[in-house]
Amino acid sequence: MKTKTKVIYILAILGLSLACSVAQSTPPAATEAPATISPPVTIVIVTNTPTPQPTPKPGLPGSVIYDDGNNILNIDPNTGESTLLISRKTLEETLASDRSADSYTYGEKHPFAVSFSPDLSKALITICADLDARYRCLFSDFVYTLDTQEGDKLPVPPDAYGVYWKWSPDGSKLAGAAWSYDRAIYYTTAFFAVNADGTNLTPLEPVVNDRWQLAWDLNSDIVHPLSYAMNFQSVFVDRSEPQDISLTGVDGNDRIECLSFSPDGNKVVFATRRNNPKNREWVYIANSDFTETRELTEYDLDPRYFCKVDWSPDGRFVHLRYEYDTRVETGEDKGGIEPRTDKLINVDTSTLLDTPRNLLLCGWTPDNDLVYETKTQDGGVQILTPGMNNPIEIPEAMQPAVLHCPVLWMNDQ
Repeated sequence: MKTKTKVIYILAILGLSLACSVAQSTPPAATEAPATISPPVTIVIVTNTPTPQPTPKPGLPGSVIYDDGNNILNIDPNTGESTLLISRKTLEETLASDRSADSYTYGEKHPFAVSFSPDLSKALITICADLDARYRCLFSDFVYTLDTQEGDKLPVPPDAYGVYWKWSPDGSKLAGAAWSYDRAIYYTTAFFAVNADGTNLTPLEPVVNDRWQLAWDLNSDIVHPLSYAMNFQSVFVDRSEPQDISLTGVDGNDRIECLSFSPDGNKVVFATRRNNPKNREWVYIANSDFTETRELTEYDLDPRYFCKVDWSPDGRFVHLRYEYDTRVETGEDKGGIEPRTDKLINVDTSTLLDTPRNLLLCGWTPDNDLVYETKTQDGGVQILTPGMNNPIEIPEAMQPAVLHCPVLWMNDQ
């Protein structure tokens, strides 16, 4: 019995010794290092707005009518290829010699004016064809048909030196104010209308208050002389009795400066000024019959500038182009005039939009983008999305071909 107990005791001692040996050979559990405290991190926020990248397009639509001073060209904006529409040299040989270089009016060679009819089938050509005893230009006007390359000379009203002709919407007629001199004093005489073939010269009414501008109605038998609002009328080229137009909401003493109907013919936008203050412009929109007039916007403006309303093709925006009076025949001093500041208005929201100050606004592409001219000696054009001023990528071939504002950017149709 004692022997059995002794054996059990010995086994227990051996087991305890083995357990201790295993415990000592097992490495101690790893202990975590104390956390290291990092210094504060400075976060830098970059606030510079990245330069907008040009939006690529598969191709620019339509074609560009461009005047390089010598020729009128039709340019493909994607390839830069050009087609000659009108050569001034050829016109001088066939219509009349230009005497602008010999004149007191210009004092140097001056590219004579070319103005296209709405369907681009004809062009109004105005040439300094003769001089008076004081070496002032006596202007001759021709309607030149592009297909036949023939020109019809327009009659000159009695005692007039020239007429500020404007095309009717259908291109069948022209209307404008005649002007002359009383010894050394320039003055305007009366409004006239004439058929595009030079027939039927018709006096309409005297020019009053020196308001020589006019706008054609959507009806090619009606013109609107841009007078004071209280005297605003529809004047009929067949000499029917004029009809007064009431502009509700417009001060009767405001002068209408420019006017244009929307591409769909449903609306009209016009700008007005008044004698006090002289440096303020008001812009209105109305139905095409001049009802439901409402103000779009107003702003300060140098009163020496004339304006032109240029609708976007979709009718959502209007560009008001401002240009100082370039009629050299008036004898007015043109020095010291700052570059013009055009205006861009969202018609839907009556919002005046920002335009780049380093660019000269030209007009519209068929895709409702804006064309700008770069104000540098070398020139060049840019295309931007209206309101956002996002650049549209221009094909490399177009850049050397179009250096200044195009005459017109036509649709493919």
